[in-house]
Amino acid sequence: MPVFRLQNPVQHYDWGTPDAIPALLGIENPGGRPYAELWMGAHPKAPSIAETGEGRVPLDRLIDRDPAAALGTPVVDRFGPALPFLFKVLSSAKPLSIQAHPPKLKAERGFEKENDQSVPLDAPERNYRDPNHKPEMLVALEDFEGLCGFRPIPEILRLIGIVAPREFERIAGSLSRNPGKVELSVLFYRFLSYSSNLKRDLLYYTERRIRRILDHGPDAETRETLSWILTLLRLHPGDIGALAPLILNRFRLAPGQAVFIEPGQIHAYLRGTGLEIMANSDNVLRGALTAKNIDIPELLSVLSFVPAGVRVFGPERAGDSVEEYPSGAAEFRLDRIRLEPGRPVRRHRPGPEILLCLEGWSTISEEPVGPGGSLALERGGSAFVPADVREYSIAGNGLVFRAGVTG
Repeated sequence: MPVFRLQNPVQHYDWGTPDAIPALLGIENPGGRPYAELWMGAHPKAPSIAETGEGRVPLDRLIDRDPAAALGTPVVDRFGPALPFLFKVLSSAKPLSIQAHPPKLKAERGFEKENDQSVPLDAPERNYRDPNHKPEMLVALEDFEGLCGFRPIPEILRLIGIVAPREFERIAGSLSRNPGKVELSVLFYRFLSYSSNLKRDLLYYTERRIRRILDHGPDAETRETLSWILTLLRLHPGDIGALAPLILNRFRLAPGQAVFIEPGQIHAYLRGTGLEIMANSDNVLRGALTAKNIDIPELLSVLSFVPAGVRVFGPERAGDSVEEYPSGAAEFRLDRIRLEPGRPVRRHRPGPEILLCLEGWSTISEEPVGPGGSLALERGGSAFVPADVREYSIAGNGLVFRAGVTG
């Protein structure tokens, strides 16, 4: 197989930005339509399209023709005859839902159960759209903010005490007396399951109190946390999930920094544009801040209630001009390649890869020259490199990200 140029589908979710992905692709968006995600991969919901000598072919179908050539026998033996990762550009103008992704066994059983119940794959109430888990990593392309994992318990108690002192005993009294995972899970369940009247009263009271606190100049960290609560209340009036920053870690990434999210780790991206790579799955269990299906018992069944901070990290040097983001997942890896004229970068690991040119230009050349010759990519262009293209070089002047399988 040669190297194939890709055309990639866009997801127009309402939280997307109107400009970042169109600017990357060099296209106009006169109507201001939200461009939320650009998918690069072979997920059956929205596979990339490979440009072949026989015309345009969905990448999943191309791989099906010869999985060993496309993926390599070691990848097929480990993950089956499908590309094990999905690569995305994500651009968020508004917060995404509070969500988590299931571990592998939970996904397999949930997928089988919903199939047995004849729930259509595209049904809004469906939780499991495939049998895969979904570890994921996000690399910021601009300042990026989100929520991830449960705060250390002392922080949770401090923030609840600040914004809801008269409700502290009802909300967090048990957790303050028994600060552990069990009571944290009970607090979170009650938090999401309050009656409509209790939610209304609590949100009304906390919003007024937060505004008074902000008027008196709290410390910077508390100010940012409380300001996000007001933003979430404005965007999702009446949704108890707006108080999630009291319970979940808030993180901020500078361009080039990354965060890794494990299966069962609760999170919500708040704003920004980044590259996201994950196991090849579209399974999402939601708990709040969305008009989509919410299944609180199913969400709680997959969550890890280990309170801890968020690990923010950068890439590690992996060779001349190449830096690697350590993913911690078997299904994927991600390299950042800075190309300079006269300094080509050669392939150093086997397996299937997707290349995305983020800045400047690049040329991919098989070595020795194969039937496909060379393939030029400009900003926003991408390509699929099959496993049986054992040697190639990338030359040019710009920035390329390379998604592959962990060796």
